[in-house]
Amino acid sequence: MNAPGRGEDAAPRHEAPPAPARSAAVSSVLSTRRSLRLRVTWALTGAVALFVALQAVLVYLVLAQQEDALVDQIVMTEASRLVHRIENHEIEPPAHGEISLGPSLHAWYAANHVEPAELPAPLRGMPLGARQLEPGEQVWHVVVADAGGGRVYVVYDATANEARVYRFGAILVGLWLACVLAGYCLSRVVAGRVVRPMVEVTDRIAGWAPGAPVIRVDRDDEAGRLIEAFNRVQDRVDRSIAREREFSANLSHEVRTPLTAIRTDAELAGLDGDVPAPVRERLARITRSVDEIAATLDATRAISSAEPGPKETVVLAECLGDAWSGLREQAARAGLGLVDEVPRDAVASLDRYGLLIVLRNLIRNAIDHAAPATLTIRMEDGGLSFADDGPGIPAADLPFLFERYYRGRLKDRRGGEAESAWRGLGLAIAKRVCDLHGWRLSVSSRTEGAQRGTRFTLQFD
Repeated sequence: MNAPGRGEDAAPRHEAPPAPARSAAVSSVLSTRRSLRLRVTWALTGAVALFVALQAVLVYLVLAQQEDALVDQIVMTEASRLVHRIENHEIEPPAHGEISLGPSLHAWYAANHVEPAELPAPLRGMPLGARQLEPGEQVWHVVVADAGGGRVYVVYDATANEARVYRFGAILVGLWLACVLAGYCLSRVVAGRVVRPMVEVTDRIAGWAPGAPVIRVDRDDEAGRLIEAFNRVQDRVDRSIAREREFSANLSHEVRTPLTAIRTDAELAGLDGDVPAPVRERLARITRSVDEIAATLDATRAISSAEPGPKETVVLAECLGDAWSGLREQAARAGLGLVDEVPRDAVASLDRYGLLIVLRNLIRNAIDHAAPATLTIRMEDGGLSFADDGPGIPAADLPFLFERYYRGRLKDRRGGEAESAWRGLGLAIAKRVCDLHGWRLSVSSRTEGAQRGTRFTLQFD
């Protein structure tokens, strides 16, 4: 049988690439087009580009609409004022030619609805109302209205205004490109900070569990390397568990051989008629102790594999008797008495070895912490209750009672810190066995009054 330390060396292992090669692989992954950092960068850049583009388009449309509305208001105002002046005979419109209103405003008057020769062709035959025309490369806002038996044509040349709007749109495009460039640079920094912890974790895991995983990962980016590293860790853990189970099985097998020899010799020696009764009792106790060790090995192996043992019909009183027989002398020395009130015909279908572990640890706990006292075990609601009349457990210690190596009340009891250093596993093991089998183990305790003592309750369903 190999030693535990050599079993790991004997297991097949994959060689890890040297550190420089691993760093080069990291750099190549970061620079590849499928790099997670690059994808995060482009995603953030795209979000910035889309947001700024939507804002720019919204600003451009609002400006264009405001420009059109302002020009329309100017044209309508000038047309209304011109009609008012003509109808009130404040001016005498010329029969021919243009009415001067300003550098961008033009007006013509058609007396008796006869269009003058100077009227531009796009305005001829135009009905009443306001509209926008685009003759050639120009943009006109036109209003046609009746005035004093004739018709007035008012035109605002908005070509320069539209050019300014287009220039503003070009400025917005330039700002958009600048924002996208700045967003890309900022996104690279943010993506690097976001991805860096994943790369660091990957490198640490890869260094702790070198080699190649059994399951290959197709992704060639930071996430893929992290998954691959976790696969290597899982492979290493699986191999460690397999080695531990193998070691446990080998230990159980190797220990059984001398245990069988001890048990056989004890039985044969006990059959000798010349052996005194005290010695025969000691030989019987050796035999029971060997059986207890063998049962404990089986139960411990089942616990380590996280698989409960097979169920069988167990007489609870007999199982309790077996658990008590190996601890009777230790209990007598500590001053713990047992009151067994479990019915002789009470049975349950469960793992006998698992139940023995729980019973022994609960009795041993009473010996260590309650004695001198009396431990009463009885059937209760389909399970077993273990009640002692010892000093009890402080309420502050109860929530931690089933934790491994918890020593709360032992520090101020006999033996002090030195004695308590090796204690604290019994109740944790009992709780672990109960959880494995689906049983429920609970505790209550009082340190004062007539009901002083501790009570454990074991429910099987």
